[in-house]
Amino acid sequence: MALAGTLKDFSLADIFQLIALQKKTGYLTLRNESDVVTVTFQEGSVVGAESLNKRLEDRLGHVLVKTGRISREELTRALEIQKQTLQRLGYILVAEGYVDAQSLRAALTIQMQQTIFRLFRWKNGDYNFEPHDTVEFDRENVTPMAAESILMEGIRMLDEWPIIEKKIPSFDKVFEKIPLPAPPTLDTRADVPALDDVALFGTVSPKSSLPKIPQPESAAVRLSQEEMAVYQNVNGVFTVQEIIDRSGMNEFETCKGLFELLNRQIIRPVLPAQAELPVEAKSRAVSPDALGRVVGILFGVWLVISVLLLPVHPLDYLPRANSPYQRDRLVLESRLRLQEVARAIHLFQLRSGRLPTALDELVRVGFLSPSHTADPYGNPLIYQVTDNGYTLAARDKKGEIPEDLMVSSAEN
Repeated sequence: MALAGTLKDFSLADIFQLIALQKKTGYLTLRNESDVVTVTFQEGSVVGAESLNKRLEDRLGHVLVKTGRISREELTRALEIQKQTLQRLGYILVAEGYVDAQSLRAALTIQMQQTIFRLFRWKNGDYNFEPHDTVEFDRENVTPMAAESILMEGIRMLDEWPIIEKKIPSFDKVFEKIPLPAPPTLDTRADVPALDDVALFGTVSPKSSLPKIPQPESAAVRLSQEEMAVYQNVNGVFTVQEIIDRSGMNEFETCKGLFELLNRQIIRPVLPAQAELPVEAKSRAVSPDALGRVVGILFGVWLVISVLLLPVHPLDYLPRANSPYQRDRLVLESRLRLQEVARAIHLFQLRSGRLPTALDELVRVGFLSPSHTADPYGNPLIYQVTDNGYTLAARDKKGEIPEDLMVSSAEN
């Protein structure tokens, strides 16, 4: 069964449901204008999710540091070992005793959830599912996620996310606690409706007959475990993204917790500094339009003087080949090159039943162009066959091997 098309014709929910019902094994690749995501399935369950434009907050080391499972120094040391050995970061962290296997599995689950749940918010894009007899993933540390549970959570998120976004429109917003007569306590009562039975507006959903239990005004506020995890990280300084990083939950769960706390008037947004200015100060402030006109005039004067008096033309100040913009482009090209070579390796393995001994072997059989065995800087790509697969890597401009320029058949 090969599937290909657009998300407008066949929704992500339909794709997941079909793969789950038929218990398929293979790789589902989704592309839109800003990202490429590959979801790995093993007999209908999700065992991996990788984003080409993986954000810093989604990387394994970042998740472990922000949730307090390892220190920044331990991550730095583990990354140094990774550059020398080309081993998986998760394997190194466990082998060095920096983190236990349970914490590693929890962090990997958060990684997968973050990547997959963002897919449900895509408005458009293309998809392609390639079935395989077997797929590569970290079998020791990755706990397969049932596609049905992901599907149910994704649909629930689609229903509730637009309501949440009205109060949390950006991950850059900052919230602070509202002073309470007594500190909130963790609610462990068995007679309180489950989170899924309580609607976002604080009323009971039709599927639950349990009423909300009134509390005396003097009683301490009771929070669910999820709400408490969020509340403890609200301090008037951390942004929503930082709270997500530290809460140990995915984006949707964290934002829903913030939404509940806002509705219950336990927290409030921190107003921008400009909103807190006295009325007299606001009246003296320069309007954006006036400031823009002044800046435009000054820039015009500078440009005229530069053309007439300076020996160097102003256009010479524009970014050249070694600018940050060019470097970012070359890094993206390196990542795309690695993905192309990885596909060629998989194709070779399917045809021959083994891994290529060197990238030149892919060139000889016509699976890879000779120019694609090197990165955009001209350095040969690093390819090494390991006991449980292979490792593929590229170097940056400094000749170093960063984490985001490494690909492994058993990568976290």
